[in-house]
Amino acid sequence: MNRRTFHFRNFLLLTLLLACASTGCVRRRMNIRTSPPGAVVYVDDQEIGVTPVSANYVHYGTREIRLEKDGYESVSQLHTFKAPWYQYPVIEFFSENLWPWEIRDTRDLDFAMTPRRIVPPEELRSRAEQLRANAQAGYVTPLNPQIDPAINVAPQGQQQMLPPVMRPETLPEGGYVLPPPVLGQ
Repeated sequence: MNRRTFHFRNFLLLTLLLACASTGCVRRRMNIRTSPPGAVVYVDDQEIGVTPVSANYVHYGTREIRLEKDGYESVSQLHTFKAPWYQYPVIEFFSENLWPWEIRDTRDLDFAMTPRRIVPPEELRSRAEQLRANAQAGYVTPLNPQIDPAINVAPQGQQQMLPPVMRPETLPEGGYVLPPPVLGQ
């Protein structure tokens, strides 16, 4: 075999290999639509635009998608983007680098937004009066009642002290009775 032919074949093979290696590509894109359109979309606390909107992403996994629109309830949802079969380890190398055509992975997400409930003034006033009455009676409504009974256990041998007047029917949902202050300790 001629030495010149050998170099030419190697050059041709190398060129073909580089051409194939440079063309492989996977494009990942999510399309987000809402009903009604016009909601601001946040993905992992990054604003990406107003619906309908499309955005590219690099990695599969769980994303937090938050939608906000005036006059509508905010929507916050965790969405998991599962990897297709051609993105599994080892196969991924060939689809990302050696496959000569572009692979498109498009995910469509549709959300229905509900109108925000407008509280009638009478209901708002009655709730305010109820909270005022509870505050005057010594009751407190916690902002975020997250009590873990495994951690927040009353010490044994101590009695629970309650206010002298207890009217549980006036407590709002999630409220609890505050113990009176203990003086002299």
